[in-house]
Amino acid sequence: MVNGIVLPVKKVFSLVDSRVAVEIKDDGRKLQGRLIAVDEHLNIHMDETIEYTDDQRGRNLGTVVIRGNNILTIAPLI
Repeated sequence: MVNGIVLPVKKVFSLVDSRVAVEIKDDGRKLQGRLIAVDEHLNIHMDETIEYTDDQRGRNLGTVVIRGNNILTIAPLI
C-alpha cells in the first residue's frame, strides 16, 4: 500500500479463488471463470472458464492461462 492506495496487483491477488470476468485485447472477447493464480506481471490462470463474444455465451474453455499484457480489465463477478 502506498499512501493509503491499494496497488492494482494487490487487488488482483485478493481475488484468487473467486469468480472473475476478464476482458482481453481481441475484438470484445470476455472470459469468465474462477481465478486460480496470478503473478507479478498479471499473468493469470483461470479454471471453469467460459468465453463470451459480443455478450453472447460461447465455448467452455476449461483451464486457461492468459498473459498479462493481453488483459484489458479484470473484475469480480457478484
